[in-house]
Amino acid sequence: MQDHPSPASASPEALAGAPGQSGDVVGEIISEFSEVIAFARSRWTRYAEDVHPELRGVGLIMLQIIVRKGPLTATGIAQMLDMDKAVVSRQIAKLRELGLVEAESAPEDRRVMLLTASTKAQTLLDGIRVKWAGAYHERFIGWTEAELEQLRFGLHRFNATADHVAPGLPSSRCTRDHTDEASAEPEPEPEPQASSSI
Repeated sequence: MQDHPSPASASPEALAGAPGQSGDVVGEIISEFSEVIAFARSRWTRYAEDVHPELRGVGLIMLQIIVRKGPLTATGIAQMLDMDKAVVSRQIAKLRELGLVEAESAPEDRRVMLLTASTKAQTLLDGIRVKWAGAYHERFIGWTEAELEQLRFGLHRFNATADHVAPGLPSSRCTRDHTDEASAEPEPEPEPQASSSI
């Protein structure tokens, strides 16, 4: 029997160029992710409005990233989310105004501001996670523990290969050549456009 490469070992080019086989599967996965992203966006927007009318859903996403991976710089967050730094800076400024994010100078470069989440932010996100979990539990009705574990493992494996986990993005590396990181406050720049990757 002839061996066939598994999707896990196939190259991106092979996956993208295999109509009727892996290519179709990847296309379907992308479509499913699009629906998940739309669902997540609507939830984050709703929760952000509950916190403050001027806070956007992406602001809460940034806060979650800071809680999980902080301390981070605004530049590091912009790279993770593939967003214009001015957009990130405005949302960070709002999070700081609300007492959810704190900033302090990096020991190795005082011009660089490292962002960390406050205790208030952790409490806020804990409450949001309860609401979020309820929404997902409704969608997971009928799933077995094995199916949930398989999904968790697959998503973890997928996320582990993302660009944002590459060396150089953690806060300790974000200081290199970031002379524009003297402050996380927004700068007077033209109205930016957020990337469509969120």
